[in-house]
This record gives sequence, C-alpha cells and structure tokens, in this order.
Amino acid sequence: MKSKLYAIVFVSFVVRFIGFFLLPSEPNVALAPDEGGYAEIVRLVASEQPTTSYGGLYFISRTLVLPAAALNNFGIDSLSSVRIIASIYGALTLILVAFLIIQFINKFSSYSELTLKRSNLITGLFFVFAFLPSHLLWSMLGLRESPMEFWVLCSLAAIFLAVNLQEKVTLPIALLLTISITLLFNTRPQVAWVLTVTILFFLIFSTKRRVSLTLALLTLISSGVGYVSVVVQKHDVFALVATDGSATDGSACKDSNQIIVLQGKEYKCTKTGTKRDFSDLQNLGEILVEETIAIPDRHKGNQVGAASAIQTLSCPVTEESKTNKYFCLAWRSPYMAATFLFRPLIGIDTTSTSSLIAAIENFAWLGAFVFIIIMIIKKRRLAFIGPLAPSLIFFILYCVGGGSYEGNMGTAFRHKSLILWVVLLLVASVMVAEKRPKSRNESS
Repeated sequence: MKSKLYAIVFVSFVVRFIGFFLLPSEPNVALAPDEGGYAEIVRLVASEQPTTSYGGLYFISRTLVLPAAALNNFGIDSLSSVRIIASIYGALTLILVAFLIIQFINKFSSYSELTLKRSNLITGLFFVFAFLPSHLLWSMLGLRESPMEFWVLCSLAAIFLAVNLQEKVTLPIALLLTISITLLFNTRPQVAWVLTVTILFFLIFSTKRRVSLTLALLTLISSGVGYVSVVVQKHDVFALVATDGSATDGSACKDSNQIIVLQGKEYKCTKTGTKRDFSDLQNLGEILVEETIAIPDRHKGNQVGAASAIQTLSCPVTEESKTNKYFCLAWRSPYMAATFLFRPLIGIDTTSTSSLIAAIENFAWLGAFVFIIIMIIKKRRLAFIGPLAPSLIFFILYCVGGGSYEGNMGTAFRHKSLILWVVLLLVASVMVAEKRPKSRNESS
C-alpha cells in the first residue's frame, strides 16, 4: 500500500506541474476573486512597500505571501509565486496524509476491522482526496485554502501521534503542534480558534491525563503566541510636515509621501519611526464573544455583490441585544450548516459556468453524506471512533461556524474543501466497521 500512496503523491505532483502552465496568466475572478489581492501583497512585500492599502490581510496570510515574496525576489512574477507556494502546500498535505495512513495501519493492522482487503478502499479514498477537481484546483490557485488545510492537518496529526500512536509528547510532536497552531493564526485566525477549541474540548475527555495536560498547555501557549503575532504588529509612525517646515500629528497618514490637506494647508506624510500597538489585545473570552457577535455582519458582508448570495433566514426576535443575537445565531445555525454542507444545487444555485460545475461535483458530496448516514444506521457504529474524535469535533464546529459566516455559494463551496478529509475519514470508518450485533431485547 505504501508504494500506491506515494505513487498517487507523485502523480499529483506531475498534475500540479502541468496544471501550473495551463492556468490563466491573469487572476481569474470567477474561480478565485482573492487571488489577485494576494499576488499584489506579494509584490508590495517583495519591493518593501507598505501593505496598508489591504488593511490587515497581510498579517493573516503571511504563511502564503512571505514564501511567495521570496520567490518573487528571484524573478518569478507575483501571481505565479503565490500559485507555486499554494501548490507546494497541497503536495506537502498529501505527503503528510500518506505518512499518517501508513503509521495508522502499522499501529492497528492486527485489528479485525482493518484487514488487507481494505487496502484498495484506503487507496481509493486517498486518490479522491488528491484529485477531487475542486480540492485540487483550490490547492493550485494562489489562495489561503491550501496552507490553511496543511496547518490544520499538521496540528491534528500532532494530537493523533501523541494520544493514539506514541502515547507521549515528544519534542518533535511538541514543535509540530506549537508551530502549526501559531502559523494557522497567520493563515486564517477564525479557523485557528475553531481548532483550538476543538483540541481543548477533545483533551478534556481524554483518558490519557498526563499527555492531555501537556498537549493542552502547548495548545494554549501556541494559540496565545499565534494570536499575539497577528494582533500586535509594528506600525509606522508619521508626522505631517508642511512646506514651511511646520509639523503636526500624522495619525491620519497611511503611507509615506501621502499628501493631506488640513484647513487649507498642504502637508506631506513623513515617516518618523515605528511602534508596536498593544491596544487590540483581548482575553480569550472577549475574543470568542467578539468573533461570535461579528458573524451576522460578516455574513452580510460576504453577500455584497455576490450573484449566488445565501439567503439570511429571518429570526423571530429582533437582534438588538447580545442575548437576542446569540438566539438568532442558534436559530439560523441548522439552516446555515445544512446550506454549507449540501449546496450548491443545480438550478437554484447555478448562476454561472463555475457554479454549475460546483453543483455537479456537489452530487459526489451529497452521495457521500447519504452513504455515511445509511451505513451508520445499518451498522450502528463507527470504527476507530477514538482517533476519529478530534476530526469529528472540528467538523461539527467548522460546519456550524463556517455555515453561519458564509454569505455566498462560491466562497462556501471553496471553504467546504477543508472538511473533505473528514468526510473521507467517515466513509472509511463506516465501511470498515463491523456491524454491531443486536441485543437480546432487540432480537426478541
């Protein structure tokens, strides 16, 4: 099986290499509306220009744009640079998953539910993970999806290795966990918080107390470091200097040499130094409350200009107080999570060629969900529920949070690719699970 898995990795590398030259030479707004923005940030970073025109996007995409900026310094154009880095992340993700599969099989090969007959199943699911069209495409375009998936899987891999395989926290595992969570904050902080809650929730109920305590401490430390690395940044300090040499406060400046007119007098922004701003630091409780309260506004923001906007379900109460906002979030969450998981659908959600292709592929997602539900009802159990638990917790939290956050079908379908590995794990689990025998009360 090992040779088959790494053969798929090699073929994926070849496909990525060929696909790189087949992609359009300009950012494709229909496929990846944010790709051009990341490419421009790479250009600005490589040329040592400020990225303030993109707000804080630079700080939450550094795992993509900084390596791409290094390539850009070697003469590769900025768009190609972000695509190459994203594709490298995608290839590394496949290598990581193949490694974990091999380690898992070596550990549990004696179990009756994991026989050699299941090797073709595992190989087939790994093939789907590598070559499902949307998942492959998102990992080749210059987007954050590929690095985000890699760091999420690295974090959960560290938990799996420590709890289920080695049953201790070694230095490599500790480094893997702390680096992965920290860098995930520098990729997409919202997902990093979901992952942090996932890991801590799982460790609370883990029976391996010493290992769990060590992992929980590392998770808290790395999430704190990751959060601070995003929030606390160096900011340029400016002064407004007039042509007559007089100066005043430059807090309104964004870039050097910017011209600002105050009370009919013209000033030029001049950089005088840098400082670190700690004013945005908050405790964990405040962060979770703020992120939760902001979900409806971000949902509405993602609807702006979208041809396939996701309908906002009406709430029976007004959203004037925090309590009512929480209630409305809970009220809408089943609908939003179901929309996130089961759509786009042909007809009601197709507004372009790309949305039609997404809706066609979504039949495979729907088939997988239906198959999982039927097999769970039939067998009444999941195989390897212990190792699977962190992934299932992440799956639930991500679907509820992501579903409430999404405002249009295109972005939602792209973000859904992050849970492909969980869906494939569930398919494998229900297929290798042995049917639970009926109890005497049920059979009588």
